Amino acid sequence: MSAPGFSLPDRPASPAFAMFLVLMTGATFIGFSGILVRFAEVGPAAAGFWRMVFALPALVAWTLLEGRRPGAPRGLRPGALLPILLAGLAFGVDVTLYNASLAFTTIANASLLGNLAPVGVILGGWLMFGERPTRRILGALLLALAGAALLVLPKLGAAAAPGGGLTGDALAIGAALSYAAYILAVRRARGRADAGLIGLISSAACALVCLVAAVAMGETILPQHLQGWLAVAALGLVSHVLGQGLITLALGHYGANATSLVMVWPSLVAVLAAWAIFAEQPSPVQAFGGVAILAAVLMVRKG
Repeated sequence: MSAPGFSLPDRPASPAFAMFLVLMTGATFIGFSGILVRFAEVGPAAAGFWRMVFALPALVAWTLLEGRRPGAPRGLRPGALLPILLAGLAFGVDVTLYNASLAFTTIANASLLGNLAPVGVILGGWLMFGERPTRRILGALLLALAGAALLVLPKLGAAAAPGGGLTGDALAIGAALSYAAYILAVRRARGRADAGLIGLISSAACALVCLVAAVAMGETILPQHLQGWLAVAALGLVSHVLGQGLITLALGHYGANATSLVMVWPSLVAVLAAWAIFAEQPSPVQAFGGVAILAAVLMVRKG
């Protein structure tokens, strides 16, 4: 079964090891987003807005450089604009829900549940686009999710702020579903436009979504101190330009299933960073979960 107006490109060839490193580097940068949101002094949607604003100049430069390559295509090819705009909408919902979850649950919880996107990507790709996952991908999915569960199991239901962990967990799950939609939309657009152009247009759409949400919810939009400004700037330049940008680039070489599986890596990065900065020390069970995630990543690389 295929969705009206969409057609899947052929599955890309296995990428070189260098492209795998690009993918993992982008995922690592994204792992610090929860830490940066904690240091920001704005609401969850406003943090997403500033993330996009600070990213836009770098994305403009990236797009211009891509357009100057010899033989580079000009503009958007047919069928590219709709999935790019949908990607921006989905990512705006994702960052808003994920940032909001950090006020009600631990960084470890939010990172795990926010990275359940592989489930949505694999099921969505299978049911909507006929992308049947291989046994290796399914096995890596199970191993990655089991490892991620072990990573945060001792803290499930724990609260980082009044209100309990259940609300934060629910928001993080919503973020995961939104991110799955983002991955599928970018994967579709990646065959019809360069990575820089996709990032630029989707980020502009995401900024608009986040700003409207921040105003509608009456959030604090402007940081009050230097720390807040540095945090939102790092969200844009580190988490988005380097993180999402490198992942968008890698999506041109990896299938969406494999890429979404590798995205559980930020869970491990987030837990280690929270341990170092906020003294959220992982237990031996969590450490074992991190090893399971690494094994799943290696399975994806070989698959």
